Amino acid sequence: MSRRPAAALLALGLCGLGPAAHAGWSISGDVEHFRWRESTTPSVTETGPLFGLGLQWTQDRPAGWGFRYQGRLYFGSVDYNGSLLFTGEPVTGTTDYSGFRNEAQAVYRVPGSPWGGELVTGLGYDYWERELTSFQREDYRVLYLRLGAALDTRTARSWYGAAGVKLPLWVDEDGHFPELGFAPNPHLEPQGRASFYAELGYRFSPPWSLSGYYESYRFGESNDVSVVERASGTPFRFFQPASSADMFGLRLRYSF
Repeated sequence: MSRRPAAALLALGLCGLGPAAHAGWSISGDVEHFRWRESTTPSVTETGPLFGLGLQWTQDRPAGWGFRYQGRLYFGSVDYNGSLLFTGEPVTGTTDYSGFRNEAQAVYRVPGSPWGGELVTGLGYDYWERELTSFQREDYRVLYLRLGAALDTRTARSWYGAAGVKLPLWVDEDGHFPELGFAPNPHLEPQGRASFYAELGYRFSPPWSLSGYYESYRFGESNDVSVVERASGTPFRFFQPASSADMFGLRLRYSF
């Protein structure tokens, strides 16, 4: 199965707020166990490894508001266990994933906190291509909000962690119906549901850190869309069932 190249990582420019702020870049590599589930009969499950490359810009202020940008490219092939679209016959195979994510965060560092307490708010855009066969693929676009808290003393060797919720504000799914023999090509809009995220890491030297993380998405059932089979003129209605994504990963980061 050929893989379509992922879209290029977008760049964001962020400006410092004053001389008291310290800004720095970091790059990272990660590997994660990915699991996708759809509430169908028979059920659809995809599991396997995804790999990622990340870029981060952080404005560290001793107290008050600071800003952070995170970008990530990811890709991989996972095992598919599900059914055929029209007959419902059980089938297994491989699904290819490729995508990118950009997120801008506003981080409030609590003045005088001995544990380096922070409040985190973020707005992100996630895009991925899900290719099931050479003629069946889906593109997802998700605009989401992140709300959470973090602990980070920023010392040379120390533990750090974060946890909170993600809420999709807008979800768009392109099912590429013309490639399946239908017209037109209406997009599906799964309903965004709140989900959790968490990270726990250790900074074991000034430039290097290692962390384990959990990310997730929850989508409710989408709206129905109407299409017509081009060959016969027969009308059909399609929808995306309720779905979930869970990612358990390990990330190595180098700061400079």
